Amino acid sequence: MNVSEIRPFPILVFLSLLLDTFWGGLFYRFHPVVAMGFVGRFLEERFLALTRSPVVLRILGVFLALTVPGSFLIGSAVVLFDLAVDGHWLLADSLTVFWGYQLLAGRSLETHVDAVLRRLAEGDLSGARTSLSMIVGRDTGNLDQTGILRGAIESLSENATDALCAPLFFLVLGGVPLMMGYKAVSTLDSQVGYKSPPYQDLGWASARLDDLLAFLPARLTLIALVLLFGGTAARERGVTRRQVFSEAWKYRLAHPSPNSAHSMSAVAALVGVRIGGGASYGGVWSPKPWIGDGREDLTEKDLQKSLGIFRHFRWILLGGVGLGVLFLEGLSFWKG
Repeated sequence: MNVSEIRPFPILVFLSLLLDTFWGGLFYRFHPVVAMGFVGRFLEERFLALTRSPVVLRILGVFLALTVPGSFLIGSAVVLFDLAVDGHWLLADSLTVFWGYQLLAGRSLETHVDAVLRRLAEGDLSGARTSLSMIVGRDTGNLDQTGILRGAIESLSENATDALCAPLFFLVLGGVPLMMGYKAVSTLDSQVGYKSPPYQDLGWASARLDDLLAFLPARLTLIALVLLFGGTAARERGVTRRQVFSEAWKYRLAHPSPNSAHSMSAVAALVGVRIGGGASYGGVWSPKPWIGDGREDLTEKDLQKSLGIFRHFRWILLGGVGLGVLFLEGLSFWKG
């Protein structure tokens, strides 16, 4: 394999983001996350059937956190490398774009939140609860309109990092293999990263690894959101841009996770609302800190604003990556 034959990887990143922007959510049955969830659940069930010893479960938790992400990282790297070595560049590039597009979930998240908003606009609270249940883990059966709006805004804002920025960050940093590894860790965290027995032992390593990997993307997301939309939010709220940033920064750690509140606090400050405060999971109330200094009584307009910020953020990311590709191609042409 000649180095000069290597395709320009930034173009593949741009194409992955382009597909997610326009066609996110298609081809779900072939989704790598489905396979990650299946493997993780298979091992989880075997481990819990084997023992309930906290010490043994913590050791098995380390094994789980390393083997599942490692398998998808190494497996995807081997497949792509073998295709490239054998000269199947078109197939390797197509698979890179396909996997990259699938592991970015920005458009899919937007579509689900938009469904909640449409149901609310139609006065269909039951339908809105059902739509919300597709993207949150909390109990939705008895939520009033404010509870539905709060859940939708929290899911949208939190996943600005988890579903969009963090996967894109790892795609740019290390290609599809590193992106696969991150998404596998994130999937495990959602499956076993709980603080209740027996998951507090089996899932501790997955949860800590997810915290570590999302540390930088979460902070970059907060900064990007405030820089891009802080001026508009400041004018709408009648405050200064500095006040918007200060509010977002103030609540960046107001969550049991060290990363989740960063994008949530940014959106809360930009929209001027207060989110958080806890939710019910499996019939048990789980208290959480409040995020933001704004209104607790939410309206459909607040969700519309949140969705608008997220939608524009996706387009800005696409444009930024596109400009980066043009710059690198221009630089390559100038040198060549």
